[in-house]
Amino acid sequence: MTKLLSSTSIAGLISSAFFLCMGISSAVESYRTETIRLPEGIPPEIGGIQFDSEGTLYVVLRRNDILTAKPTTDPTKFPWKHFASGFHNGCGIEVKAPGHIVISQMPELTEVKDSDRDGVADSYRTLTDAWGVSGNYHETNEICPDGQGGYYIAVGTASYNGPTFHHVRGEYSKIGRRGRNYSSVQWKGWVMHYSKDGEVSPFAKGFRMHNGIMRDSRGNIWATDNQGDWRATTPLYHVQKDHFYGHPSSLVWDPKWPKGKDPLKMPLKEINEMRTRPAVLIPYQQMNRSASEPIEIPDGFGPFTGQILIPDNNSPRITRIMLDEVNGKFQGSCTHFINGKGLLSGGNRATFTADGKTLYTGHTIRGWGKLGEGLQRTTWQGITPFDVKAITLQKDGFDLRFTLPPANVNQAKYELSSFRYESTWQYGGPMLDKRKEKVSAEKIDENSIFLKAESLQPLRVYQITIKGLKSANGKPLANRDFYYTLNSLKN
Repeated sequence: MTKLLSSTSIAGLISSAFFLCMGISSAVESYRTETIRLPEGIPPEIGGIQFDSEGTLYVVLRRNDILTAKPTTDPTKFPWKHFASGFHNGCGIEVKAPGHIVISQMPELTEVKDSDRDGVADSYRTLTDAWGVSGNYHETNEICPDGQGGYYIAVGTASYNGPTFHHVRGEYSKIGRRGRNYSSVQWKGWVMHYSKDGEVSPFAKGFRMHNGIMRDSRGNIWATDNQGDWRATTPLYHVQKDHFYGHPSSLVWDPKWPKGKDPLKMPLKEINEMRTRPAVLIPYQQMNRSASEPIEIPDGFGPFTGQILIPDNNSPRITRIMLDEVNGKFQGSCTHFINGKGLLSGGNRATFTADGKTLYTGHTIRGWGKLGEGLQRTTWQGITPFDVKAITLQKDGFDLRFTLPPANVNQAKYELSSFRYESTWQYGGPMLDKRKEKVSAEKIDENSIFLKAESLQPLRVYQITIKGLKSANGKPLANRDFYYTLNSLKN
């Protein structure tokens, strides 16, 4: 005999199904994530997303096309329109004006226009193709504006998993072809600068796969990179002119590099003395396996304005970065913004709506894990989660500022441990020299707690774990683990 469900049970099931489908973050009432339906038959592999000033969303599909739509309340009913075609692994977009965009694709930077404003592009122009092309699948490029009418271009390296063509575009380097991730043709592993006058020049070097670059509201340039060879874990770099960021393959294209010198035969000590350390080291398993496009949080998206979000290209997570300027240089901490809860894997690109209330994320996994392709949006619901808002280093510990007043400060448990990473030619690397640290906690004002450490050392990552803490209105802490990259002690 069929068992009938009561109206209460049915309501409960509907409620549970709604939250599973929407994909709510750890603070259930604070952010809602929805999956947006793309047209049938379109490979949903997203290489770039951005809005124009009229609220039209441009979506670059990595395999060829660009779609546009004005978002609707119903995520299944976007009125998609085909805007442009013919792009080879388009992985970056900047919208200059409605119907006027710039695309970074594998072989070039391309200006695309809809001159007659009928919603379909009718003009394609190469802005620059100033880097080589080896034919390797891994050589993707992304862009961000320089604030003066030009662009920074993150030119990725090639992977040993794919071949180099017999005929390449540009100069070829046998030395550069060596290694797990390699730079067999010019400017792979560099950040290049394209000026508003069309001049292209090398800006910074030493990257592996910086599949994400941005300029923040203060004019700083930030790039992520992927864990792998010469990357023990996932880094976030503050990119500065002429700095070297640790992956040696790119050095063969430095005009000042000694001709014939093999970067992969350099002693590790020499590489470490040359390299600029990441501002934040993001633990690979615990936080972010494959960092993609960083984006600054605007007003309107909750209590974390000015911080950085980084989607994970290999897990259903978005990392939140809390920067700390110490002795004139950036370092800082990371934690989860969203971890699972309906978020797709393959987080690759991100953009905010004009009002700052909704984050759109584009996803493509490219065979590196469980399927995670498509387009999603996460909307601020107007309710503040209870979480650590900022962590700042002091001479003898860490100040933790919360989004809401913490209540049971003396009853909660606080743990501090530390470790370090060593980036070498090997693929990834473990947490080294792990140890527990002695720590004590005290409340210093309504929203802040000071964690006093018995000792602090530079070039280590400090893990802060908080258990059992609740806000004054009874909310549990959204995250319990936070990782602070301590490059230098506070003077």
